[in-house]
Amino acid sequence: MILISKTELDEIIRHALETYPEECCGLLVGKKEDNKKVVTKVIRSKNVYIGDRRRRYVVDPLDIYNVEKVAEKHGLMFIGVYHSHPDYPARPSAYDAEIAWPSISYLIVSIYNKKFDRVTAWFFDNKNKEFLEEHIIIT
Repeated sequence: MILISKTELDEIIRHALETYPEECCGLLVGKKEDNKKVVTKVIRSKNVYIGDRRRRYVVDPLDIYNVEKVAEKHGLMFIGVYHSHPDYPARPSAYDAEIAWPSISYLIVSIYNKKFDRVTAWFFDNKNKEFLEEHIIIT
């Protein structure tokens, strides 16, 4: 289960709309409480994928490194990645599975014709090599 404020979710959607028709990407910072991941901050990243960014994304590794350092200083942690799917459903693609890390959440925002469609959350089950959907609670 992942908890995110409407303000932070709106920021992700805004980022996805601004980068359309390319995929956007960013980082989710927060904390783990029991079986919940609580997002306290959304940080935009540049999509550094070399190629067609309408169908692929790569989060800048330097952004991940810097965010982890700053988050740790504030008692928080890097808990996930968000990205958009322009004109594609908000479910993980085969490419998403290829680059997935276990133990973090993946928020996917689908945008169709420059309009927000939906958002879903997933985590990668490394044992079974598949994504499992997470429940999202908007606070």
